[in-house]
Amino acid sequence: MPIIGQVFSAFGFVHKIATFEKAAGFQALVQFTDVETASAARSALDGRSIPRYLLSAHVGSCSLRMSYSAHTDLNIKFQSHRSRDYTNPYLPVNQTAMDGSMQPALGADGKKVESQSNVLLGLIENMQYAVTVDVLHTVFSAYGTVQKIAIFEKNGSTQALIQYSDIPTAAMAKEALEGHCIYDGGYCKLRLSYSRHTDLNVKAFSDKSRDYTLPDLSLLVAQKGPAVSGSAPPAGWQNPQAQSQYSGYGGSPYMYPSSDPNGASPSGQPPYYG
Repeated sequence: MPIIGQVFSAFGFVHKIATFEKAAGFQALVQFTDVETASAARSALDGRSIPRYLLSAHVGSCSLRMSYSAHTDLNIKFQSHRSRDYTNPYLPVNQTAMDGSMQPALGADGKKVESQSNVLLGLIENMQYAVTVDVLHTVFSAYGTVQKIAIFEKNGSTQALIQYSDIPTAAMAKEALEGHCIYDGGYCKLRLSYSRHTDLNVKAFSDKSRDYTLPDLSLLVAQKGPAVSGSAPPAGWQNPQAQSQYSGYGGSPYMYPSSDPNGASPSGQPPYYG
């Protein structure tokens, strides 16, 4: 972000910058005061390369391809390494997102390293059973305190956002649960990645969304009636075969990947096997 500001501010005051990635590569929206200034910057920079001394050692040559945007006033919600509003000093700062650079981080092999977040995005495959926030909370809280969960449908598949208090906890859960199944038989398989969200806006209290940071959560649960047990599927989708198969664990069909060679699992949960 500072590099883009340096390059474009040579032609006039830069009001706002927003950067993002698409299939075509790294892109940026740069807002000037007027069309004349933007036109001068476009004419001077189109086809040019960003000076080598401004770039990090691991970043290759960066050529600029300029065009006019349909936007006339960018909507910048917070200051971060991805967005900046130089006209509003009171705009909130997203501290989690400030620890970045203009280019995505690269690993030792030169491949892009996924940016981490305290929020995990989960794709749930092969859903033989319904998955509620209570089910996900039981599974993911084995690795740390889960703050919020939201389940939604997208592109014909069930997905979920799981928010932890910090990135290390989310990273540990991602490493442990990626590719594992909530139920035996390969059912409800988890595909996990980091979300760009850092704080979920959960408004509803239901089987699809839950904010566990609310101080009156227990009162809300009481008003809804008996809570669904975290160790067994709701009655509407009970599996007698799974119930007898896991009778040694109190009838719980949930599976937990174990990091202990002796089969012990985090938080005293039943060991994963399958």
